[in-house]
Amino acid sequence: MKKYLLTLLLLFSTVAVANDDFKASITAGYSTNDSVYKGREYYRIPAFVDISYKNLYLQGTEIGAKFIDTNRFDASVFIELQDGHYVKPSKMDSGYKSINKRKFQQTLGLKADIGLDEISKNLTLSPYFSAGNRGTQAGASLSYLYMPTEKIIITPSVSAKYLSKKYTDYYFGVDRDELGGNITNEYNPDGAFEFGAGLYGEYYFTKHISALAYVNMSRYSSEVRKSPITEDRIITNVGAGLKYTF
Repeated sequence: MKKYLLTLLLLFSTVAVANDDFKASITAGYSTNDSVYKGREYYRIPAFVDISYKNLYLQGTEIGAKFIDTNRFDASVFIELQDGHYVKPSKMDSGYKSINKRKFQQTLGLKADIGLDEISKNLTLSPYFSAGNRGTQAGASLSYLYMPTEKIIITPSVSAKYLSKKYTDYYFGVDRDELGGNITNEYNPDGAFEFGAGLYGEYYFTKHISALAYVNMSRYSSEVRKSPITEDRIITNVGAGLKYTF
């Protein structure tokens, strides 16, 4: 997947030199992420790729197209290639390795960005809905763009989303064939909620080079937290990186 995205970036960035409609950036960084499962916190060196051409875009593992684009409202249809959670039994804590592997799903969705100019020109409401063969989710985020100087961007946000019963059952439920060790009971959760808050900051050294940092925190409702294979805690994702914009 990463090789595929980097190949796309090289292809589009080459064309972008001669076409102002192309925009592209690549970010390399380092992040830590708590696991929602009874497993290890993991560290990674991610590479984020953003490409846009007219109304088409690629953002990380999301491919989409805007079909409405105005000053205060835009709407897009998108495909997310890595929705959900991925965990192997070997990554679980001792006593929880009897679970089956959970895999990402591919989803098709709709999302919008709505400028709340009546409250603030920099306040945006972003609702969305997506569906895949392992379940659906719907939610919204509220973000505020703050620029203390021309070189600094700070964006706080809050979010909430609903996860369907099919989604929670696949990722957080426990089937009979997974019992063993510390997992002694089957578990079939209902639909659940996830609430989040985040803070993103970016500093531009030049027009093309910038540094960024972010922290995201989320907490699931009791339907997920009561699962025998999950941790009852706030899930935190912290990262930083360097970004080059073509």
